Amino acid sequence: MSELPQGVESTFRYILIAAKRAEQLIAGARPRVTGRHVKPTTIALAELAADRVPWRSVTAEEYEALLQQEVAARDAEERVPVLFPAVPPVAPLVVEPEVLEEEDEDDDLEEELEGPKFDENLEVVEEAVADELLTEDLPAEE
Repeated sequence: MSELPQGVESTFRYILIAAKRAEQLIAGARPRVTGRHVKPTTIALAELAADRVPWRSVTAEEYEALLQQEVAARDAEERVPVLFPAVPPVAPLVVEPEVLEEEDEDDDLEEELEGPKFDENLEVVEEAVADELLTEDLPAEE
């Protein structure tokens, strides 16, 4: 871009016009020039160079009105009616654990280290010796 197109006073304005046109191309507008370009910004710059993009300077009041229209349009797009609203999650009740005294904690730890306590009144059963098991008569095979 060595020279600005006729009617464009500054490079800044030129870039703003190209950016706005590129946004329109991204949103689905059809290019006004044919060429080998694919990217929306390059197409927009080519359209500006060919003087195919109509534009005019606006006053501050016009700009504010256009800006409010764009904001209202975006808000309308974002407000899609909800047919089935999501149910808010239910937080479970938080139950705080009981605080054990230090002595109870020490006793519990000692019991875990010692293992389970067995009833002392249990009857002692003698286990069969391996030799006795081997000498027992097996049923005869037929």
